[in-house]
Amino acid sequence: MAAIASSLIRQKRQARESNSDRVSASKRRPSPSKDPRSLCERHFLGVFSKVRFCSGKKRPVRRRPEPQLKGIVTRLFSQQGFYLQMQPDGTIDGIKDENSDYSE
Repeated sequence: MAAIASSLIRQKRQARESNSDRVSASKRRPSPSKDPRSLCERHFLGVFSKVRFCSGKKRPVRRRPEPQLKGIVTRLFSQQGFYLQMQPDGTIDGIKDENSDYSE
């Protein structure tokens, strides 16, 4: 049993070490002196975004429309014997009549 446990621990350790090698290799960045682009070309986007940020113009706020039930008809029946219905003005009330205009 101990041999199986030690073998599992060894496998986990090897997997962890191989994953750490992969992560560090992917985080390497090229030297700035070896980049063929000029300094202006490399930093143009950063400078442009800062100028836009400081320009004082605000972006229009996109507001999502509030969710609405469109064309879906629902009806709730309570244990007290009332059908809940929604009125055209948005209020909800309960009625005893099953065949109401707004509860269909």
